Amino acid sequence: MAALGPRVLLVEGALRDNGGLRVSVDLARRWQDLGARVRFLVLENVAPDGPMLRPDPALDLRWGSARVRRFRSAAPRAVLNTLRQVRRADVVVSGSEVGHGLLIGWAAARLTGTPFVVLVQSSLPRAVAAWTPARLRPLLSAVHRRVDAAVCVSPGLVDDVVEVGLPAQRVHVADVGIDVAATLRAVEAQGGPRRSASGRTRFLAAGRLAEQKGFDVLLAAFARVVAAGADVELEIVGAGELDTALRRQAEGLGLGERVEFPGHVDDLQARLAGADAFVLSSRYEGNGSLVLLEALAHGRPVIATDCPTGPHHVLRGGAVGDLVPPEDPDALAEAMLAFARDPQPLRAKAAGAPARAWDFDQGAAAVEVAQVLAGLLRR
Repeated sequence: MAALGPRVLLVEGALRDNGGLRVSVDLARRWQDLGARVRFLVLENVAPDGPMLRPDPALDLRWGSARVRRFRSAAPRAVLNTLRQVRRADVVVSGSEVGHGLLIGWAAARLTGTPFVVLVQSSLPRAVAAWTPARLRPLLSAVHRRVDAAVCVSPGLVDDVVEVGLPAQRVHVADVGIDVAATLRAVEAQGGPRRSASGRTRFLAAGRLAEQKGFDVLLAAFARVVAAGADVELEIVGAGELDTALRRQAEGLGLGERVEFPGHVDDLQARLAGADAFVLSSRYEGNGSLVLLEALAHGRPVIATDCPTGPHHVLRGGAVGDLVPPEDPDALAEAMLAFARDPQPLRAKAAGAPARAWDFDQGAAAVEVAQVLAGLLRR
């Protein structure tokens, strides 16, 4: 890729802070290090609901509309600016499998004859159902059938993309993940591991407070663990639309001071490194979630739902962490209670966790995706 020095345009709908956006931005920065000329186009220039990802100063950031306003009013200008930016690119990459960034980026690429690639970072049917109005779903499926390449962040996502109608030879897999070294360095920068002051076994979960993450199931499971007499506590880190509902659920279950909701935090790595165990209760994921990989990098014992599509792959089928069925509070409670009573079996599995995290180091993934882009340009 360095020899080609291609002009890559990365298109995103907005700067809402989430794992998918962090993955695509990190890949773009690494493509730059490989010799690409990267522009980062964000269509919606407005502060999103919830945390906003700070623009990376290493990237050439462009807005779809210079004025700060919602996409609906900025759409005409954003479409024209997208077309201008695409004309100056050798390849266009959508950082998400859904959203107006994908639709507008693909249309502009087709008008200009520019190769178009989509990063598929979540279960395609579930993401479409959750984030796309019904009237736009046929259009979205049509776009996915016609992209020049789809890069799935986990092998488990491939079948969904092929079932939409994209030829299998256009579907690629790259195990995207985290910057492991930076993740480990962050702990000391944040003051070292943050451990429980109560002496209780501390479980930690993190992610957007949304239906996908299954925190309602986690609270139901945790209530069972407390009722069984275990001396435990739970911290759920994150912000989102279910914040109020989850707090009310915790109160209704009588969990009181056993559960904390600190919201969006700046010291997540210190909290992860200091937790006794990490719990992933998701209903579905892409590659298993970045925070799961971060927990592995810190060597934390992990209990995760065996949900579509990533945790089973990331945890080697349960070799480096426990897997339980999704949507099953009894099974999740049983695994958490077993750890609270005897942590050694899960700690033994966690001995292999740091090495597994390195399998998902982002440097290798950036090279793999760069090779896909270079292959398109050669054709």
